[in-house]
Amino acid sequence: MKWLQGKVIGQTEWHPGLFSIFIEAPPISFQAGQFVQLSLNSQEKHFRPYSLLNAPDDPVIEIYYTLVKQGLFTPALASLSTNSPIWVSAKASGRFVLDEVSQSNNLWCFATGTGLGPFLSILKTSEPWQRFKKIILVHSVRYHHELTHQSFIESWQEKYPEQFRWCGVVTREQVAHTLNNRIPMLLQTRELENTVACELSLQDAVMLCGNPSMVSDVTQILLQRGMRLNQAKEKGQITIESYWKNKIEVQKK
Repeated sequence: MKWLQGKVIGQTEWHPGLFSIFIEAPPISFQAGQFVQLSLNSQEKHFRPYSLLNAPDDPVIEIYYTLVKQGLFTPALASLSTNSPIWVSAKASGRFVLDEVSQSNNLWCFATGTGLGPFLSILKTSEPWQRFKKIILVHSVRYHHELTHQSFIESWQEKYPEQFRWCGVVTREQVAHTLNNRIPMLLQTRELENTVACELSLQDAVMLCGNPSMVSDVTQILLQRGMRLNQAKEKGQITIESYWKNKIEVQKK
């Protein structure tokens, strides 16, 4: 693997254990929604895949991640200070991009936790706003303080009031103006669709990123509704970020 040496130019701790790290590095060519590998040394002993949250034309890399206190990687990542060296893979990867999504009426984006990252990258570009009648972004978290990056959400709500719908989901506490259940149940009961005033139809596209159980459960519901998985050999309506299951951090023994 070819690596580019960059440096940390800042970190934001949204709340304890939830971070964005900002990296200055040589330019990387990528499509919104793709991911890169990060390494803390040039020997490639430990590296992990992370989605790029920044748009392709933004020279500053933003990575959104959760600290795993007993993990092998994120404690060291969280300890990096400004000007610390960090290595980024020279090539981005992944098919979680709009080029892989068939022409559709509406785009539904389902994220849990830091799975929000690639959707923010995608929505920072002009393409989705030109292609889809409506864009529905659903972000599920455990607690309300995990609903981060609200400045982007609010800017899109203001700029595209008829086109953009955001639905916050908080599963472990009751919070005003959010839903309080797992995404699969909200789909089964149609509460989600009623809340955003939009029906999820077979003419729509769905993108899923986050907790593997959410991705699996939502996929099964959508398959039962007649949707198909979007695969290399056969186009469908459901596009999945498949690297996520390999991203779960190994715990120290």
